[in-house]
Amino acid sequence: MDLILLRPLWLLALIPWLWQGWRRRQPPMLAPAMRAYLLPERKPARPWLWLATLPVILALSGPALRSEWQAQPAAPLDIWILDLSRSMQATDLKPDRATRVRLQLQQLLGTANNARIALVLYAGDAYLAMPPTRDHQAIALLLPDLRPDIMPLQGSNPARAIALAMKQIAPGEQARLLLITDGLSNKQMDEIAALWPCQESLFCHNSNSPRLDILLASSAEPAAMPPIPANELGFATRPPAQLAAPQSDAMATMARKLGGELQWLGSESPRFAPLPTTTVALAPAPRDLGLWLLLPLLPLALLARVGTQLLIAITIGWSLLVPVPAQANPIQPSPDEQAMQAYRKGKYQLAASTFSNPVWRGNAWYRAGDYRQAVAAYELETSATAHYNRGNALVQLGELAAAKEAYLAALALEPRHEDALYNLSLLQGGESAAPTEATHSSASIKPEQAPAEAVPLPPAPPVLLLEQRLRKEALRRELIKVEEPW
Repeated sequence: MDLILLRPLWLLALIPWLWQGWRRRQPPMLAPAMRAYLLPERKPARPWLWLATLPVILALSGPALRSEWQAQPAAPLDIWILDLSRSMQATDLKPDRATRVRLQLQQLLGTANNARIALVLYAGDAYLAMPPTRDHQAIALLLPDLRPDIMPLQGSNPARAIALAMKQIAPGEQARLLLITDGLSNKQMDEIAALWPCQESLFCHNSNSPRLDILLASSAEPAAMPPIPANELGFATRPPAQLAAPQSDAMATMARKLGGELQWLGSESPRFAPLPTTTVALAPAPRDLGLWLLLPLLPLALLARVGTQLLIAITIGWSLLVPVPAQANPIQPSPDEQAMQAYRKGKYQLAASTFSNPVWRGNAWYRAGDYRQAVAAYELETSATAHYNRGNALVQLGELAAAKEAYLAALALEPRHEDALYNLSLLQGGESAAPTEATHSSASIKPEQAPAEAVPLPPAPPVLLLEQRLRKEALRRELIKVEEPW
């Protein structure tokens, strides 16, 4: 244990204290014989107040004992890096590669136990979808609808994703990076290996480099390239008709150099090595000894028999040293916060009866399948989002004419509402598929143009909010040069 001072600046008060002591040591004005004659019964005064000030100053300086740092085990960190380029929609793995990956990650999530998991998505650029968390349910809500359609920029940039994942690792922390992809080019493998500067180096003592495991989602055979939507951002060249077989041997060699291994996506969960254990250095709170230094004031007070000045010194010192107990004032969540919690847990009817916002109340009824109640809730709001979502609910009820009027009302408020324009064009073209739902206005966002013959179903709310966040973040970034995934 080490002796430290919590408030060392209080030691400056020793300067006036020493000066007062020096003044008391000045020779008296009367000679000893004259003083004995004039003041025969006066005893020499004792500086009780001056002496009592010393322990007060020392106590205010905060002497404390600090224990040594202790290593405490921490939950392992697992960072999933998911490839969502268009090649992940290839159907050599049924129904497609992306779907099989999502099912595999659901199995891995069920066996993650107490691990902290982070989720990084990448295509032409990389985005942090979920920071390290033990809330596996939040990740489970995102996984079912993670698909290439939500990525704002297409292409393939795994090195940028791995660099983003490394930024989530605290100094001195051990972590595993799990790269889920359908293939890497030679250039991409060189860029990834360059992120580990200490690999196979005899003069580098950095033992905290993360481990890289690769889960390869491919049938090991050439596969047909899935169709690319017209004018999709991220592709500068015409895509080939066939995707080449992945370079599995080179990828496996790279994974071994980076401390991991490569495994193929299969029906069973992959059996990678256990996650690396992580320890964090913790130090117990120092024990303040200042209160014990005030105990000598009690006998000094009894000896001096003075009341006011010494009592004031004791009171001030005690009030400054004794910590004020924190009052526990638990903040009760508001009804809207309770409703949002129920909404995220899938309890849509409970959320609908609690929401005060008409749009969110309508969204909850929409998710519960009660489209008539959703229409009634949306009618209480006159925003473009409310009109747009009311049109979606009317389509589900089969009232297409009323749905067109709702979309037109949304466009009257926001003429550039891309989602309303898209769904209105579907209705005017005779399509009867259900349009997509939006929980927030997206006038400044350009959504993906899906083919008219395959309109996607309404995605889960967390995924929809994630898609909007990715697009807004992509608009703030500079456009980067993207390598195609083939």
